[in-house]
Parts: sequence; C-alpha cells; structure tokens
Amino acid sequence: MRIVARREWHPEAGTVVDWVPTARTINAAKGAPPHPVPVSFLQRDHITGVLAARAEDRPHRAYTCAAVQVPGRFDESRLTAALTSFLRDHPGLRCVFRADGEQLTRHLIVAGDVELTTEHPVVADRDIAAHIDARLARSAVFDSFPAVVFGAVVRHDGFDLYFGIDHAFGDGSSQAIGIADILDRYHGGAGFRSGSHIDHVATEYALAGQIAERDAEVAEWADALRPTDGRLPGFALDLGLEQTAAGPVPQRVRIRRAQLADAEDTEAIAAVAAAAGTGFTAAVYAALALADRELGGRDHFATATVLSTRGSAEHQLAQGWYCNFAPVAFPVQGATLREVIGDAAAGLSRARRLSALPAHAVLATLIGTGRVDPSVAGSPQMVSYLDFRWFPAQRELSDAVLFTGEGRTRNASQWISRDHDGLWIATQCPDNPVAGAAVTRYFDTVRAHLTAALTAPVAIGLGA
Repeated sequence: MRIVARREWHPEAGTVVDWVPTARTINAAKGAPPHPVPVSFLQRDHITGVLAARAEDRPHRAYTCAAVQVPGRFDESRLTAALTSFLRDHPGLRCVFRADGEQLTRHLIVAGDVELTTEHPVVADRDIAAHIDARLARSAVFDSFPAVVFGAVVRHDGFDLYFGIDHAFGDGSSQAIGIADILDRYHGGAGFRSGSHIDHVATEYALAGQIAERDAEVAEWADALRPTDGRLPGFALDLGLEQTAAGPVPQRVRIRRAQLADAEDTEAIAAVAAAAGTGFTAAVYAALALADRELGGRDHFATATVLSTRGSAEHQLAQGWYCNFAPVAFPVQGATLREVIGDAAAGLSRARRLSALPAHAVLATLIGTGRVDPSVAGSPQMVSYLDFRWFPAQRELSDAVLFTGEGRTRNASQWISRDHDGLWIATQCPDNPVAGAAVTRYFDTVRAHLTAALTAPVAIGLGA
C-alpha cells in the first residue's frame, strides 16, 4: 500500500457502482438511542474542526480513502454481502455522532439494522473522479450514517474498489486493515474478528481518570519539551505563509511525496540500526533530526509523533481511530546518523512509554499548570511512521493506495511509510512554490543522511 495524493489515483474507465444504506437502515440510524460511551478525545477534536469548516461554508475534506484494483469477474451480490457484514461486525463503524451546540453524542445502530443496496449512476469516464470526490465530501461525514463510503468502477476484467471514511472513524492503519478485511470476505473468508473501538474509548477515558495518580509520566512529558520552551517547533524551513498577529495563515494542502530508499537500501539501513542495537524507526528519526539541524539550525529535535494504541490482540484488526500522540525529543549530538541514532532510540522509547496515557488528558494538566505552551494542544508539526509490511495481505495489496482529503494547513507534517518496495515520505504542506521548494530540499536532505549512513564505518553499540 502506498500513501499518495488524491490526484495520483486514477481509476480506469468503467461502470460506476455505489453502495448506499437502505431506507430501513436510514430510519434505524435516525432512531438510534444515545450510547453511554462518549466520543473519544480525538473524535471530539476532529468533529469540532469539521463543524468549524461547515460554519465557514468550506467543503468537507476531513476524510481518508483506500482504493485497490481487484482482478477477475465482478460479483455485485457477493461484494454487497461482504460490505454489509464488514459494517455489521465493526461496532465503531456502526456509530453516528450528533452535535447539539458543544454537546456531542454517540448513537449506535444495531447490527441487524445495517443493510446496503447498490445504485448505478450513469457517469461519463471523465467525471468518475469528480463523482467519487463528491460522494466522499457528502457522505464520509461524522453525522451521516454510515460515515463510510463504498464504491466500485467495474470493467470486464476486474474493478477498482474504494473505501472512504470520515477520519473520526479510522486512521491509516484501519484503512489498510479494512481493505484487506473486505476483500477477504469477498473472496469467501469470514473477515477479521476483533474487539470494539467503543470499548477501547471507554478504556481510554478510564486511563484519563488516572492522571492525578501518574505524576511521574506527566512530568516526563514536560521534561521532553523543556529544551524547546514547552513548544513543538514548526517545519525547519519557510513555508511561504502569510504571518499575522494570530500566527501563520493556513493555506490549501498540497500532498508531496518521495522515495527515500529502495528496498535494498532500506534493508541496509535496518542493518545499520541493528548494528547500533536499536530498530529501524530510530534510524528514520535520526535522519529527520539531522535534516532539521542542517536546515533549521536546531541542536535539539522535537516533534509530535502518532503512535498506535492497538496494543492488545483484541484490537489489532479492529476498525477505529486507534492513535495517541507523544513527544519525540532528543539532543542532536553528532554529525552522522550513526552518532545520533542512540539518542533517537532513547527519544522514541520515551515516546512509546508516554503514549500509555491519553495525550489530551496529560496536556490539559500541563497547560493548566503552565508547564507547556497551549499551542502544543493545537495542530502542531508531527511525524507518523507506518510499516505496511506487517498489515494483512499487503503483498497482495502492494498496488493499493491510501489518500486523504486535502483541506488547509500551516505545517508540513510527515507521513513516513515502509513497504516491500522501500521507504517513502509524504507531507501535507501549503500549496505554494516556497513550500514546494522547501519540502523538496527537506526530502533531499533526509535522503542524503540515510544514504551517508550506508557508507560510514560500522559503529558498535548504542554508545559508539
């Protein structure tokens, strides 16, 4: 699976098939009673943002979508059954959220009330992409049921299948797992059995209630950001944004991506990390830190990272937004990746430990006591890393793509991914020439530090 820009996915010409809820399902969703488990912390942030965009009459772009080309004869009734069972088996996808002022309420639709049927709109080949975009903007929304969009573009020898969701209902991992789950069902399997994201949210709130008793971990959050004055620094280079008293003005997003290493070099980088006594991810962050210092002059690296909260086997294959945030911060002491990787590994280890507590609850305490800057709770610069090789059926889904709606940003956050073809980096940056040149320079610098590590003398141990 590859993380791409929406414009990079071009379904081949064919007949359009849309899956929509039946009238019975729509009525059941309207009458679904409130559920006692509230929206998650992340869901609340997301929905608040969607409502703000709606109030400004901006189009909905806060969705993600996975798409894959499926060979063989298209069987509409079999795929309808597969999609219906997929929705029924994942309680997190059977929710609809309703907003009444600042009050957000979860409503859960009974599994047996979920039915899908097909529509066959006549869409000209040149209009297929616009048709899909319109469906995502209209229906992959938190207060629509389902906030999930399924569709296909059918040809005589196969079809393109896409699966889009409002971001409140899933993350990149959910999309990679979900497309494999759907195809497993379509090809006769039972699908992936898993826990409920609703139960996960309840556990998250229980953990948040322990904050007062977890002073050491809360203090460690503050310690991680102390060298950067309680802030998370922005991108290392100028992004061409208008500066105002309220801060930089967000611009429309442009997705840019590049390959950092091919499969052979990626394995070699992993070997460098292993020789240093640590993992591949530490090598990635060491390269990011070196690029950050070279381009931004910073001797201390700090960013927010996105970490999975699918820790238990019960939730490994579930559908939902299973993420938490934590700071990755460490000094950049050395000129090469091999010299920095030890500190990067320590910074990552601390981030994983701190991710055990919900970031929102920690930040509320830290901001309230003045130990971190309130901007940390906004939309800071961040880094996400995904290794698609460990997801189900990823060799079979190597040509599948994952993309997001393109809204607005003031950052150039990075989505780094590894697959069987190597190591990739993508960013959602402002759509202007200054940002484009800055991101290209940044990508080239990260790549150069990774490549340099393959020709340097072998270090022995983390202290080498």
